[in-house]
Amino acid sequence: MKQIRAVFAVSTLCVSLSYAGNTTVLFQPDKLAVGPFPSDQLTVAASGQKTGRQVSIPTTPSFGCGFSMPGQPAFRGAVCGDPAPLNVLDGFSVNPRSMVCFSDAVDVSTLKGGISYISVDNPTTRIGVNQLYFDAASNCAYMKPDQVLRQQATYVLAVMNTVQDAKGANLTQNPAFTACVKGPGANCGTLAAALDKSGSRGEASSGRMIAATSFTTMSATNWLEKARQYVSDHQPGVILPAGIPAVLSQLKSLTWLPQDNAPTQTTQDIPLSALSNVDGIFFGLFLSPNFLNVSGAGAGTITSIPGNAAPAPIAVPGQPALVPPGYALVSFHLFLPKIVPPAGGFPVVIYGHGLGDNQFGASTFIASTLAAKGYATLSMEIFGHGFGPGGTVQMVMKNGFALPAVATPGRAVPLGGQMGTTDGCIVPGAVAVRDCARQSAVDLFALVRSLQLTNGYGYVDTDRIYYVGQSFGGTYGSLFHAVEPGVSAAVLNSSGGTSVDVARLALTGRPLGWLYLGGMNPPLLNVNPVIGAPSPDYYHDIFNDEYVFRDLDPVVSKVPGAPVIQAAFETADWAGMQGDPLAYAQHFRTAPLAGVPAKRTLFQFGVGDIEVPNPTESALVRAAGGQGTTWMLKTDVAASLQRQLLGIVMPSSPGGPPLPILPHRFLSNPTIFSDPAEQALALAGQLQVAAFLSGQANPDPNPFLDTIPGSPFTSGMKLFVVPAALPEQMNFLPNIPK
Repeated sequence: MKQIRAVFAVSTLCVSLSYAGNTTVLFQPDKLAVGPFPSDQLTVAASGQKTGRQVSIPTTPSFGCGFSMPGQPAFRGAVCGDPAPLNVLDGFSVNPRSMVCFSDAVDVSTLKGGISYISVDNPTTRIGVNQLYFDAASNCAYMKPDQVLRQQATYVLAVMNTVQDAKGANLTQNPAFTACVKGPGANCGTLAAALDKSGSRGEASSGRMIAATSFTTMSATNWLEKARQYVSDHQPGVILPAGIPAVLSQLKSLTWLPQDNAPTQTTQDIPLSALSNVDGIFFGLFLSPNFLNVSGAGAGTITSIPGNAAPAPIAVPGQPALVPPGYALVSFHLFLPKIVPPAGGFPVVIYGHGLGDNQFGASTFIASTLAAKGYATLSMEIFGHGFGPGGTVQMVMKNGFALPAVATPGRAVPLGGQMGTTDGCIVPGAVAVRDCARQSAVDLFALVRSLQLTNGYGYVDTDRIYYVGQSFGGTYGSLFHAVEPGVSAAVLNSSGGTSVDVARLALTGRPLGWLYLGGMNPPLLNVNPVIGAPSPDYYHDIFNDEYVFRDLDPVVSKVPGAPVIQAAFETADWAGMQGDPLAYAQHFRTAPLAGVPAKRTLFQFGVGDIEVPNPTESALVRAAGGQGTTWMLKTDVAASLQRQLLGIVMPSSPGGPPLPILPHRFLSNPTIFSDPAEQALALAGQLQVAAFLSGQANPDPNPFLDTIPGSPFTSGMKLFVVPAALPEQMNFLPNIPK
């Protein structure tokens, strides 16, 4: 029997040895074009940074973004472009695009099971990979972690011998990696120590682990935490009335006149008919520390500083003399319910409006529902919005008497030409909306602190402050929600991340992608559109990045130029992490920041969103661990029952044709009273918001459909669902542009 066992063991060994191929993982972790990536070999020690490290990517041709030309080596690299916004960071993205390159072709079906991230601080945690892409020209595989990583943490990116070559043979160790396993040496950095601490040296020594690299993730929230502390320590305890508070029942009209420097002054009527449960409106101004450059080449950006440095507010030119240097005047208004105020003041909902909207937009169309439930609604002007500083509100009484104009200064920073709806919020290049989101979160900190220091100005209960963010309001609102301890609950509606993925996938975001890629040298636009020809896939136009959606089989490259476009987008994604909702979502509840309690969060979105696509909305929910309190509007079912819903559009959109209202703007929008079906969906969502903020753990919005007069829908239709599985691919509704 022993002889039989011995023969079997020898034969098994022979089979194993004969099945080992010659293909290896390329191992030069200090080289962007070789990898594996990310690696701390591309950082330097930095005592001024919170992680003790600072990214140091050399400006070399290997970091260039040029398309591969005939006769030249294929492009390799997980990132490319301008390294400047990366080289001030103290680590790698918490959602990194990793790269593993091979000496020959591999069986792509074995990649998912053979590559993982090992947490050095918690070795029992092994995170798989997703969104796998294999570039056959370079034999490089690219992937994302299956979940967002912890910030300020060390991970081992491990490749196991279960990855096979194209002939089915297991891969073998690269000798350079073997040398690192035996002990620190040239080009090993801290890898050996990371293998020891994670308990994975044995796997490497035995040959089961054939390659690995160690890397440190960045401090995504550190700057904003310090900015919030600055607000707590230095906020002036003042709220200035901007005009005479008005009783709505006495008004004939309420009109906003923004200073937009257009040839003809634009006006926006604030419909009193939408405010039936609102009694009065208070207009106010508060001070917020300004950290954004408002002029010059860096306009719209926050000057990068080491992670441990305290924020330094920047003076705002042209501010009135009453404003201290380094502060900006921020305009807000407060809708007050038509009920007797509670002894401690009204609970208040801060409404965060979307990109291109303003304080008098969507918030107006939810205020009445909230007022009926006893909530005041507050909306402010975020950075880059509201047009110029000379904006006013004009009120005319029913007797024809015009009240004095109310100052509602806008916060746009014109970048040249006619002032637009988002000037200064969207910055060209990799930074994009990162710093607009951070400054807007700072403004919200300052608003909350101002309310606390003035006892709610006699109107609101500062122990009951809540937040609702719609679209981009959920982007900066996620930052605010994660960092501000004074707000216990929030609703994020039609919000997603990363912001770069929104720009890649959204119909309204793609122009930002065009501008970013077109600004590269050379421009990274790899599609020559043919009039009348079908798009290569969802709605590709002048670039096709072969975007890889979650939970699908690996994508093998077919589109020339796609790998380098992916690398360019990853640079922007990494550079933007300090202001991206995905980096903050895990701190709502699963990993609260120091001094901040765990937060209650409700998520709402609709099937077929073309402005913040479903995969990005799912990503935010998943990062927050919020699947249990996520409600999805089955827009496809609602539209099949009421076909006119698909024809409701915004009158116009900057730079493009009218956009369908549904599903992105179903919660609150100027059109919600135009059709009973749209109104019913909106009010059901709004009543769910009120119920959640009142303390209900996870209110079902469907029963509200039965209580809304004129609703063509009933609760039994189950138009709102807690999705059994989050939608991870693009969804399109009938008659919505593809």
